[in-house]
Amino acid sequence: MARKFVETINKHGGNATLVELPKIGIYGNTHFLMQDLNNDVIAGLFDKWLKENKLD
Repeated sequence: MARKFVETINKHGGNATLVELPKIGIYGNTHFLMQDLNNDVIAGLFDKWLKENKLD
């Protein structure tokens, strides 16, 4: 469903990116990403995405 969600957003002019954390070597996260012990890593991913999309 996440892939379809991203596809639909992008099809309608949005800019969505699907990030599967285990595929990039980040494991053990919950649905409360900013409360996990590696929240600094997650924040870094968000920061990088914002900068790449000129939203910082």
